Amino acid sequence: MRSVSILSCLYPNKCAVCGEIIEENKVLCDYCSILINNLCFKNLCFKCGSDKEKCLCKYREFRFKAIAGAFKNEGAAKTLYYSYKIGKRRELADFLANRVTYVVKKAFSGIEFDALCAVPTTVTSRFKRGFDHTGVIAAKISEILNIEYLESFLKVRPFKRSQHNSSFRQRLENVRGKYYTVGRINKKRILLFDDIYTTGATLDEAAKELMFAGAREVYCVSILTTSLK
Repeated sequence: MRSVSILSCLYPNKCAVCGEIIEENKVLCDYCSILINNLCFKNLCFKCGSDKEKCLCKYREFRFKAIAGAFKNEGAAKTLYYSYKIGKRRELADFLANRVTYVVKKAFSGIEFDALCAVPTTVTSRFKRGFDHTGVIAAKISEILNIEYLESFLKVRPFKRSQHNSSFRQRLENVRGKYYTVGRINKKRILLFDDIYTTGATLDEAAKELMFAGAREVYCVSILTTSLK
């Protein structure tokens, strides 16, 4: 007990957003908990994932059935996720996985999924960060929802340019033909997970490949959703 107390003094638990010292079993301070809950999925269109007032449904069709995001990609939620992804605070994976599964149950109530698949990260990305940031959370989501995790079923080829700095048209071109599957999935209803949703190009291309592989339907979920300007 004494060693635990000493370690707590030397390395106190801090809020993943503001850095304030908090209790050991918490991820956020009370103030940041309020901020992050105000960035929830309620004002997003479940079909295209965009803000309802900027809905993309009338402009394009997606091959996935619907999408839900846990948070908007801004403020406290963005800081929290990047503390995990860039800051390598892997202990935040449980919190993020639980929030994603909460959204899945609320947004897709009554829908039974046969398996979970994650949009794969490139070898370069995994090497740069030292871990598979989407894979770690996907495995936890699979465990919480008690559905099969199709790890390594969906593969990715190297990107010519970063999606992060690409325009809408460039994103569409960049992901074309970048994903492929290994094997068949026998008409299963798939929950497809990615960390950040912006235009839907990545998830749509990945969903297409899953459909080619035999998926009956594909629903998507993300941690963060970026509002288009």
